[in-house]
Amino acid sequence: MTNRGRYMHMSRWKSALLGAALAALPVSANAQTPGTAAQPTAERLASAEQLMAAMMPAEQRDAMVEEMMTAMIANIIPGIRKRIDEKGVLSEPGIKEVFDHFIDRQRDLAIAQLKVEMPKLIEAMARAYARRFTTAQMDEMHAFFRTPTGQAYVKESMGIMSDPDVAAWQRDSITKSMEKLPEELELLRKQLEEKLGRPIGEAKA
Repeated sequence: MTNRGRYMHMSRWKSALLGAALAALPVSANAQTPGTAAQPTAERLASAEQLMAAMMPAEQRDAMVEEMMTAMIANIIPGIRKRIDEKGVLSEPGIKEVFDHFIDRQRDLAIAQLKVEMPKLIEAMARAYARRFTTAQMDEMHAFFRTPTGQAYVKESMGIMSDPDVAAWQRDSITKSMEKLPEELELLRKQLEEKLGRPIGEAKA
């Protein structure tokens, strides 16, 4: 394979992975700059922490993380595979095995990282809930999660991403996003080079 061929293959991998990451990102038009949010009262925070413990029981969090990330990555992979394999890359000897090993490793790394970061996420979510809901509202939510229906929700909610209808939607959405990505990246490159006044990667004079 020529250097140009290797470069094109690598670019295809990078584009596919970047596209999947962008498609999976949650977008909020109301996101606040860190440090600008009001601090919740101690009473609200206590209710929020109690609510988080009911919504994501500590003894179930690792299993919830594994189920959620496994389903999410499984939904993303077909779009990445299609993008990478536009010119039959995955049919080359040994390439599919390398690709599958890479995906398995990324899944395991993502699960391990999220498990480590989960306490911080729970803390952040508790503060977010405490800012948005009153103590009475959170107490009502907590009461719901103690009911059989609430417990069923806790058990099944993380598996929603693996539901066939949801999975099909996510795969289709990611595939469409990645189809547009090369054109968007080329536009970004041109805009950056226009701003810099030189090709990207060229040393500044």
